[in-house]
Amino acid sequence: MNRLTFGRRGPSAAVVALVALAAAGCGDRLYPVRGTVTLEDGTPVTKGMIVCERFEGGDPVTAQGSIQPDGTYRLGTTKPGDGLPPGKYRVLINPMDLSDVPDDQKDLPFDAKYLSFKTSGLELEVARGDNDHPIRLAKSARRKSR
Repeated sequence: MNRLTFGRRGPSAAVVALVALAAAGCGDRLYPVRGTVTLEDGTPVTKGMIVCERFEGGDPVTAQGSIQPDGTYRLGTTKPGDGLPPGKYRVLINPMDLSDVPDDQKDLPFDAKYLSFKTSGLELEVARGDNDHPIRLAKSARRKSR
């Protein structure tokens, strides 16, 4: 009868745990990313979502963060505000819910180009340590004419 025995000959629990973590690839360390989103005249964008995707510096990563009423944001990958791994990211801005805006004012507060990674022109680079990335957006053409 074959028996598995763990004692002095078997690996310690600590060694097994370390090998398992190394084999799983612990992933990149996350670093805080925050900032303020404003329009070109300095007015804060008061709601919306920032979405980022890493395109350089490692495996693809997507992160997001809500824009607060004062225009500030904090980005996170697995939970709100937990940060991002180092690398370069494309950025888009989603205005979120416009249901509380009257129909005749449903235009965006900023240029529609910011709705897509391909057209936004926004990028940020995350480095080790704290990262502060203010984002300045052009107003929408429709809003400029008012």
